[in-house]
Amino acid sequence: MTTLSRRSLFGFDELFGYSQLAGQKAGDDAQTILNLAATAETLATTHYYNVLTDSTIELSPDERNILKSALDAEIQHLVFLNANGGKTLATQFYFPKNIYTDRAQFSEITEQAEQAFVAAYLSAVRRITELGNPLLAATAARIAVVEQAHLALIRQIGGRTPNHVSLGQALVYNTSDAVPILQPFLTAGPDRGEAKKFPGETAINDVIGDVGVARIKPFTDKTLFASGTQAAVTGDCSVTPLSGVNVNIREDAGINFKIISTLKTGSALPVNGKKTDANGFVWYRTSLSGFVRSDVVKATGNCATIPIMK
Repeated sequence: MTTLSRRSLFGFDELFGYSQLAGQKAGDDAQTILNLAATAETLATTHYYNVLTDSTIELSPDERNILKSALDAEIQHLVFLNANGGKTLATQFYFPKNIYTDRAQFSEITEQAEQAFVAAYLSAVRRITELGNPLLAATAARIAVVEQAHLALIRQIGGRTPNHVSLGQALVYNTSDAVPILQPFLTAGPDRGEAKKFPGETAINDVIGDVGVARIKPFTDKTLFASGTQAAVTGDCSVTPLSGVNVNIREDAGINFKIISTLKTGSALPVNGKKTDANGFVWYRTSLSGFVRSDVVKATGNCATIPIMK
């Protein structure tokens, strides 16, 4: 069984021009943390995308939905990091040859990667707080919480107890100390498959469809705690696809209901009602009598007064 090994940092240093990347006594600077986090999220999105699109592992519908939600969370993390100055240092990765054919391999190796991500974000919380940016530090903590949830779900897919720790494991002191976990994914070798390239945000969103996670504002968003009176919104409520990909229209509010049509990019549909599903997601009922999930569309017009359905 192929497992991740803690290799030398030489390859990573040489490729990206870092010096003394691991074990920095004075601590990482903010740019290093953001860059490494963006690289880790690019790796994660590439990995989850490939298990959903290029895998022979037999996954149940519920397991596929879990992985789609994980993919959605990771791409949202990457978008956030890039918006805050992070720069991805690699866009292609080498995964063990049987990671997409063997369920146990997929689960165990993904768990190791997620464990490294949790540890890296926890160390980022400590260091970014020292650097005097508490809002960014608190957002890093919120990302670590989600990475721990991914770790638990991946363990469950592998048949292991998901809730196996009392606290997230702080395995490294600096974020850069987690680099040895990334190194094997950056290096070709006889036990590695062909390079997998980052598919891009559009392709990722197309795979996720409406089976994603709720979009939550980070602490760094200045509108998170904004108050005051908003200007009145006029016009009938209508929706258009949010991310440049087609959106499923389902026969009722929930991802388990049949897809009856598609709201295509550039198209709009009037909305005449809204309903909350069992998972807490709000769905808009369109003029086609089908429903679209509210967080994958852009709503315009006066949507606050549309009828609430049960």
